Amino acid sequence: MTCDQARLLIGADPKASTPELEAHLAGCAACAQFRSEMRALDADIHRALQRPPELARPAPRAAAPWRQWAMAAGAALATFAVLAVWLLRPTDTLARDVVHHVQGEPDSWLATQQVSAAELNDALRNAGVALTVTSDKVVYAQSCWFHGHYVPHLVVQTAQGPATVMILRHDTVRGPRTFSEQGMSGIIVPAAHGSIAVVSRGTGGVATLASEMNQDVRWMPEPPQPAPPHN
Repeated sequence: MTCDQARLLIGADPKASTPELEAHLAGCAACAQFRSEMRALDADIHRALQRPPELARPAPRAAAPWRQWAMAAGAALATFAVLAVWLLRPTDTLARDVVHHVQGEPDSWLATQQVSAAELNDALRNAGVALTVTSDKVVYAQSCWFHGHYVPHLVVQTAQGPATVMILRHDTVRGPRTFSEQGMSGIIVPAAHGSIAVVSRGTGGVATLASEMNQDVRWMPEPPQPAPPHN
């Protein structure tokens, strides 16, 4: 089993465990750390998105045998569809567009000087978000046009090297999605409004940073959008 295969399996189900996966994790510290991060992130997201329990409802009448068969068949088809979506994640449109945008600003990963609080606020203002993260971790901050809206594009220094963070208020995902494209690895996670994408050229740390950013972001009313840039 390769690292890409292991990460696809872990990304689809962080609780997954197969003999092949366990054998790979026993000899690959990076993938083992990735599973640990994904499990922690999965738990954080479930807690954040958990809804109050609904009032008890009367138990439904037992379904007819043919209806039970139809429900089982539908569940099987739904499971297959979900697995197909996860297996196709490396070519997912949103992930591909994020990677393409990051490639369009190659100098962003070369930045080493921390941005000022004013520069960071300028990058966040158009999206109506604020961050509790200290600016000394942010070495690049821009407000970029992406999918018809201005979004914060940040580069954050981590123990594994620089990582790009894009706060996507208008792009949603149903669950965490890992991807690997064009020599980059990343993850897109659901947030209270939209999603957060993290991309790096390393082999780990993206899930941890995504979880931290999800906790640090503060959502505010979205201000009127400035005019889009002219090509």
